[in-house]
Amino acid sequence: MKNLFFLAFVIVLFFGSCDSSKEPIPAYIHIKPFTVIENSNHGTAAHKITDVWFTPEREGFLGMYQLPATFPVLMEGSHKLFLDPGIKLNGINATPNIYPFLQRFEIEVDLAANEVDTIQPVTKYDSRVKFDYIEDFENNNTLTIKIDTSQNINVTTTADGAFIDPGNTSGRSAKFTVTENDPLFQIASLERMELPTEGDPVYLEMHYKNESLLQVGLVGYRNNTPILTYIVALNPSTEWNKIYIELTQELINVANDITEFQVLLGAQLQSGQTSSTFYVDNIKVMHIDN
Repeated sequence: MKNLFFLAFVIVLFFGSCDSSKEPIPAYIHIKPFTVIENSNHGTAAHKITDVWFTPEREGFLGMYQLPATFPVLMEGSHKLFLDPGIKLNGINATPNIYPFLQRFEIEVDLAANEVDTIQPVTKYDSRVKFDYIEDFENNNTLTIKIDTSQNINVTTTADGAFIDPGNTSGRSAKFTVTENDPLFQIASLERMELPTEGDPVYLEMHYKNESLLQVGLVGYRNNTPILTYIVALNPSTEWNKIYIELTQELINVANDITEFQVLLGAQLQSGQTSSTFYVDNIKVMHIDN
């Protein structure tokens, strides 16, 4: 009889313990892709924000998610949430990063267990951002400085195959083609920019569509002699793509020698090709003006 009483006690204790340790029921958050508020002074609002960095005010950073995202959170009641827009640094999936030039989105939500809150984050360029170079090719073209003056290729603007901003029905983009007769092309922007070289974040944004490898970098000047530095090489893309290129480290590397820069594009005909056409648009170079 004692054994029976002991067994009954163990069973009650076991099930009682299970009841007292039930898993909490989470609330759910669904985050839509970011909307960037357009400002005509900042060029296109078309973006490639791929991720959201999620930070509740009282909890601290809780994760980075690919957009659109739905995920559980063990929180209830009123909470202030901070959502930072994230990009793939230099177009590399393995290097996600908060984009420092767009504002953090803040929202107050009332979370309840097993319910989904849907959030539409909105952002815009930070008021401290200085745009050192903007070219959308709608009215002119400043990709005019040939590194090798003997080059026969010119950059033109075209509406055929051009990038079109959301909400618009037409647009113009820059275009150039390398051929067997002219297999190498390097072009720089007309304006020279004074960029910070002490570690302040500096980025280049651009849209591109290319049939062969497209190189992007900077031309700097040392005693009026051009110094070419390519930073990324973009693989062919049959559709318009956007990239965010960090220039910060390259500018640190030349801090003692160079202060004036130009945007640099380079292309070379690849083996087996007879011609390759390249399109670029919405080039921006910017830094935070402290």
